[in-house]
Amino acid sequence: MPMFKTVTLAGIAALGLATAANAQQVQDTSRWFAHAGPATVMLDPKTTMTAGGQPVPGAAVKAADTWTVEGEIGYFLTPNFSVAFAGGYPPVVTVKAAGSLNGVGTVGKMQAGPSALNLGWHFNRGGMIQPYVGAGTAFLIVWSTKDGVLTNLNVDHSIGPEVQAGADVMINSHWGAFFDYKRAWIETTAKGMLGPAPVVAKIQLNPTVLNAGVTYRF
Repeated sequence: MPMFKTVTLAGIAALGLATAANAQQVQDTSRWFAHAGPATVMLDPKTTMTAGGQPVPGAAVKAADTWTVEGEIGYFLTPNFSVAFAGGYPPVVTVKAAGSLNGVGTVGKMQAGPSALNLGWHFNRGGMIQPYVGAGTAFLIVWSTKDGVLTNLNVDHSIGPEVQAGADVMINSHWGAFFDYKRAWIETTAKGMLGPAPVVAKIQLNPTVLNAGVTYRF
């Protein structure tokens, strides 16, 4: 997965910056911060499906990892406690049939992406390496869908809980690098037609997002 390697290398580069920078404390009194960089989105879909009102035993779907560009803007309510919103360009996700439906092909496509509103706690503020953890709410916003095996495809927006962990590696009081992990638990409903039969699928997407790039504080 090229994008996964890109994000991983960006994280390694961030640690390299920590080694290269001097070990003096960073005098950081900024209240705002921003993160921006490439991200890989990995879905772990689980589904239950009905067709014509009847359960479809063993039905499953799968989706390949996708990549996008993600940004985050946050505000320090206290020197260590922050609130932040993260979002990015919504990638196109191709959903394929699996399980007992394996071989059916592409169920459909959707342009969608999770965003999140988090409260976070930042450790070692003023140090060179500043880990953080957070939790909040993830939002699945579906911008568009494209039919596959299912016609008249529609996927609902959704929300769910989300957790976050990462670290900033600060070069000076304004600039640095970061590596970030997010995991959300989101369930959505997809509806469509398979020939004359209406199909309803309850899908747990459970996205994991790995993101790395540039930190700026102001």
